[in-house]
Amino acid sequence: MHDPLTVAFEIRRPWPERSPLPAAGHASVRWRIRLHHTCTPSCGQDPPHRDGAFPWWRPSSYSAFWRLAGRDYYFPSLITVWHREPGGRDGLSVCSKRVQRRDGTWRRTRGWRCHIHHYKIQFRTYQQLRRRLLTRCAWCGQRSVKGDQVNISHQWGGPRGRWWKGEPGLFHHDCSAIKSAHATCVCEWPVLEHDTYGKCARCERSRSFGTTAEHLPRLRELAAIPHGGRHDRTEETP
Repeated sequence: MHDPLTVAFEIRRPWPERSPLPAAGHASVRWRIRLHHTCTPSCGQDPPHRDGAFPWWRPSSYSAFWRLAGRDYYFPSLITVWHREPGGRDGLSVCSKRVQRRDGTWRRTRGWRCHIHHYKIQFRTYQQLRRRLLTRCAWCGQRSVKGDQVNISHQWGGPRGRWWKGEPGLFHHDCSAIKSAHATCVCEWPVLEHDTYGKCARCERSRSFGTTAEHLPRLRELAAIPHGGRHDRTEETP
């Protein structure tokens, strides 16, 4: 997939939050605050150390996922520095070169991390605050709240909007599915451009490749929801 952005640096929050994802390591491990290091050819430029040692000077040796007393924690990002490839090219296709080592292996040059003029800085706190206060779902018009965030986009490189306005074209997770169902052909006897996918001549909607008969009842259920409507979330609560 075409993507001109590559993460150059990341500054994480100094205090963690409970994570729903497991930390690195086996489930029986109760304490985990770093990653086990395995020497690779890239270690040739580092200070000498034995195989399997813990190089404290390498930021990559520390994981963002910790396990403390059997509980998993995560250090979310505060600031993410992206490197934008000039001309909208694929990430690292211009600013980074592949060079061959003496042992025949290949590596990429790291000079692109210092291209300050290509930086795009993302402030996660500002982004979350903007979505909480200004951004509205493009389907139902409701706010973004914890546990029901407006963070699903249906387009690549869409309009960003002014900084004092909300981000356009974002959806709740369930609203995204409903919006897609309204644009999908759910005819019982479709007349498609191809055998199983394409635009339908009956409803003038499209059916994506891989849509099976098992998926159609669910799509029809979502397509029956009125425009701008959502699921009754109280029914989903056990």
